[in-house]
Amino acid sequence: MSTGEDLEQLVRRELTNAGFIIEPTPMSADGGLGVWHDPTRGVVITWGASAERLVKYSTIRDAVQLALRTILADAGHQVREDFNGLELVVTS
Repeated sequence: MSTGEDLEQLVRRELTNAGFIIEPTPMSADGGLGVWHDPTRGVVITWGASAERLVKYSTIRDAVQLALRTILADAGHQVREDFNGLELVVTS
């Protein structure tokens, strides 16, 4: 397994242990997380909510993003936002 794939598995395990639902495919379903390794960016995480809900419930989206960032930072990962905060990218 490559370093990127190892990091993806580690991120998946940490988020699952924290109680998040990780979807089996990169596309996140309503309420679940999409997690995949992008060789050019790192491990990408998206929270599955429709575009309408992302706008309507921006406070909830912000809370979910904060929870994800906190869990990953506490685990020692470097995390940045991408696509105006719609994705989190773990680089180490």
